[in-house]
Amino acid sequence: MIPLSPRLLCCASMLKGDFVCDIGTDHAYLPVYLMMSGKAKQVIATDVKQGPLESAKGTLKRYGVSREIRLILSDGFAKVPPKGITDVVIAGMGGETIRDILAAPSADFLKKNNVNLVLQPMSKAEVLRAWLSENCFAMTKEVAVKDTHVYTVIQAHYAGEPQLLHEAASYYGKLKRSELLTKIYIAGVQDRLLTKANGLDEAGKTEEAEAVRRLISDINKWLKPEIGGQR
Repeated sequence: MIPLSPRLLCCASMLKGDFVCDIGTDHAYLPVYLMMSGKAKQVIATDVKQGPLESAKGTLKRYGVSREIRLILSDGFAKVPPKGITDVVIAGMGGETIRDILAAPSADFLKKNNVNLVLQPMSKAEVLRAWLSENCFAMTKEVAVKDTHVYTVIQAHYAGEPQLLHEAASYYGKLKRSELLTKIYIAGVQDRLLTKANGLDEAGKTEEAEAVRRLISDINKWLKPEIGGQR
């Protein structure tokens, strides 16, 4: 069996259907794992550059699954035939890049076919969460996972109406606050926001800095509800 990183194993655990599309497959480790483990019956693996697809081709050959996995050179879903796809994985990209892929016209089939989305942003997860909610995608599950750093994996689907998500919640989504990795992940989020607030102070933007500090406080109240008088 092909070894997978904890990050990709977490992505695999959230897949529900038989036909998976992996956008930005890189070396195609996840598609190979899905086929060899029997978790998927069909897999499309795409990348926007030829180089990673050549690496993917080598991985498929090495594990003897060249015929089972279809490789496509594609910018997001632009060249992907959508018929039958049950699950989509977009992992290892920035949250803004994932958002742009989902916002493209070629991704409209995700809404019509009730596709299960598994999204793993390497940065700017709050941007992705906010976009999902504003554009009628419901986040149903989120897990923090330790790899080289602590990352988050988001499961979502099209719900047909905008989802309520206040600003602080865009930084923690559906994470379970009782879990240790969630606490580590949120500590990193708060550190980055504090750095931003300090930078705004140094630039003389006091009101903006205070707004960021209020955001940090709101996130902390969610993480430690006793601070806000909740139990």
